[in-house]
Amino acid sequence: MHILGKILLGLTLILAGVATWATANTLKVRNEWMKSITTKREAYEKSIPDVARTENELFATRSEYDLLMQMWAPMIGFDVTIQPNASNGEYGIILNGIGPATGIRTGQIIHVFGAGEPAGSNYVGPFKVNVVDAGRSAAVAAWPLRQSETANWNQEFLFGSQCRVYGSVPANAPKNLLRYAQVLLAKDELMAAKSDHRDVQTKAVEIANEHLNYRDIELHGDPSLAGDRGLLPDHMIDGQVKAIEALDEQRNQTELDVDQIRHKLKLMYDEVQTLRDRNRQLVASLPNNEGVVSSSDAAVGE
Repeated sequence: MHILGKILLGLTLILAGVATWATANTLKVRNEWMKSITTKREAYEKSIPDVARTENELFATRSEYDLLMQMWAPMIGFDVTIQPNASNGEYGIILNGIGPATGIRTGQIIHVFGAGEPAGSNYVGPFKVNVVDAGRSAAVAAWPLRQSETANWNQEFLFGSQCRVYGSVPANAPKNLLRYAQVLLAKDELMAAKSDHRDVQTKAVEIANEHLNYRDIELHGDPSLAGDRGLLPDHMIDGQVKAIEALDEQRNQTELDVDQIRHKLKLMYDEVQTLRDRNRQLVASLPNNEGVVSSSDAAVGE
């Protein structure tokens, strides 16, 4: 065979081997690729319900977000400097930099949020706008205020320059504020009633102690009146107890004196009776004694 034919035959054999190897690798890659596509298709088909559910959740979240944005709209001011304002029996605030240009109007209810810690905010409450000027506006509190709030309004109602003002907020915030304000007012009224009752009881105890002191002085005397002895009755100085004791002693002494007088009277009576008996005996011993006896008995009291 010619040399060129041998070379071509060798090249043909080499190319056939390379083609066979390439075909085998191609089939292997194709099979792996088809397997990968099948696996991914199955995973995709399994994820179709999750994607639909996620889309629904996304739609619901967007709807809720839009609703919340409507509830929180409009924002009247951000980083507003607010100052407390208490005058003529009204308690409110002054909003610097808030005026007609921000859309605020007289009689409008606005909602104020003050800076909180850490990096948060606190709902102050609803306010009713009563003054609108170009550079500043004023509003008064639109919820029932407690005495502790009104007493320290100018000192404690300070929120600096990090306040936010909204034209409307979700209804649960004002409702909760009003509900808790009413609960606190009821508790304040109960505490005030208990305090009044305590004051009444304290006053009653003071009056009772005064009466007790007067009664003690009445019974046991008042040493501070010792210098007025002779001008005042003794029982006002020494007390009723001592006066009663002195009267008891006087009564006992009087009873002793009466008893002695009774004994003396008894002795005298016995002497009189003895004299009468002896007199009768003497009269009886006299002659012609009928008239004498009568006169004798008359002489001794019969």
